[in-house]
Amino acid sequence: MSISLALQHTYDGIEIALVREAHCLIKVREDKKLASKKIIVLIDELLRSQQLSLPDITFIGVNQGPGPFTTLRTVIASVNGLSFATKKPLIGIDGLDALVDEHRQKNHPVTIALLNAFTQDAYFAIDNQLSNTREKGYKNNVVLALELKERFPHEQLYFVGNGAQLYESEIRRILGTQAVFAQPLPEHCSIQQIGHMSYARWKQQESIVNHLLPLYLKTQIFGK
Repeated sequence: MSISLALQHTYDGIEIALVREAHCLIKVREDKKLASKKIIVLIDELLRSQQLSLPDITFIGVNQGPGPFTTLRTVIASVNGLSFATKKPLIGIDGLDALVDEHRQKNHPVTIALLNAFTQDAYFAIDNQLSNTREKGYKNNVVLALELKERFPHEQLYFVGNGAQLYESEIRRILGTQAVFAQPLPEHCSIQQIGHMSYARWKQQESIVNHLLPLYLKTQIFGK
């Protein structure tokens, strides 16, 4: 039986959970302004609440992004340090994949996950169950909506993520009734989903590392 930690950034804070197998035992959230100061304290408090300590942890699952630079960097730096000190392995999860996998619907074959990339941009994942494909990247929200209109002239598109909320008016203006917004609209994946996906990879012994890098889609593209 595995006991793991799951951590992720959000756009206004951090979330940490203690997970047994794929079941979330307990979770906590902290404001982003206190994240760097309290992340290790919160982990210790979670463990103590279940009469556990760091040696009892099997691995640490982490949302690698994309997301807001400072909060994401705080989480990644903290877990890298924790892994180095304790020799606990890390499993990184793409936050866009997690958001799509958690919320896509069978009756809506095309899911569009959007996260705020700032300056009118959105990180996106386009999941097409009909062609069994998934594309990810970032674009200006209007440009992306226009491209979706051209690419999917007849299909309904199912939107999730805080980017869909932020740019809803432009999306509706361009796509009209083609745009379907999840109700309620999830802003990001849940910490339970990070724990679930991390455990699945642990069982398959996939993506296990001792050091993680944030997924900065903009940085990766600009660096080419």
